[in-house]
Amino acid sequence: MSTPGSFRRWKLVALTMLFALAGCPASLPNSPPVIAKQPEPTPLPASVSRIDPQASQAWLEKVQSYFSKVDALLGSETPK
Repeated sequence: MSTPGSFRRWKLVALTMLFALAGCPASLPNSPPVIAKQPEPTPLPASVSRIDPQASQAWLEKVQSYFSKVDALLGSETPK
């Protein structure tokens, strides 16, 4: 059973929905796809670009001799 008060409430709800839906766009505009740019290389910092490979040559020789000694010691071991 409907009363005059309930009819007014439904009318108010319907008008509110109508205003809410009228504010929505009918169709969203198509936006172009986003095209990413290729990353650009950055220059090396000065501390890295000034590394002298000859300065580490002696250290590399020590490491290589250590590895050869370790290989010789492990080669003489018998596996379990």
